[in-house]
Amino acid sequence: MTATDPARKLSALLKRLRAAGTEPVCEPARCEAGEEPAVHELLLSFLAWEAGLHRAGPAVRKLVSGIVDMNELRVCHPDELASSLGERYPRGLERCARLRSALNDLYRREHAVTLAPLEPMPKRDARAYLESLEGMTPYVAARILLVSLGGHAMPLDERTHSALLAARAVPADLSLVDAGSWLERHVRAGDALAAHVLLEGWVTEAAARPPDKKRPGADAAGRVTPRGARGKRGVRPPSSA
Repeated sequence: MTATDPARKLSALLKRLRAAGTEPVCEPARCEAGEEPAVHELLLSFLAWEAGLHRAGPAVRKLVSGIVDMNELRVCHPDELASSLGERYPRGLERCARLRSALNDLYRREHAVTLAPLEPMPKRDARAYLESLEGMTPYVAARILLVSLGGHAMPLDERTHSALLAARAVPADLSLVDAGSWLERHVRAGDALAAHVLLEGWVTEAAARPPDKKRPGADAAGRVTPRGARGKRGVRPPSSA
């Protein structure tokens, strides 16, 4: 394999996803009256991290239904927030602790729960600010930069990284953070938002696909083990007896 193979795989994957449906659209965050769109996107992104946007939307509505504003949300105990999401929500307590830490750090810096000071910043500085918030994850910081601030970023969490690795669409020897940087170098700034939405939908659809809908011999990402290679992937070869 050459060093360009993952780039070709990624390009082919995105081309196939674009051809499979309509042009993806990332709708603006639906905010309550007086709520700051970028802060709402921060909340949505924390709930989408390692869970998917399809779960984040309903989860946001659960969290905000019982509070007055984001300032009240930042003082809620993580256990209370996680309970609102339900026991089956992925990494519920961890994400709620991270969310609360980020909101409180933001409040300490700005004396308000606001991301407005980031809007006039150079995109590099805005990203550094986001990444330095307590509890922040690379996925959340990248998604806020991409969706709310118009910067060039490719949000990547472990679930999407694993799917891209299985599809051989990112280099196998890169960490999660380095893989995100690699994606940004291989997806143009003008295509990044659409690519993010396409990959989110792809990972969500693959996770929801019933096992009997997958091709025989395929793994979770749809790859098929070649005949004669099954023993190399941990499948016990036929007995010689």
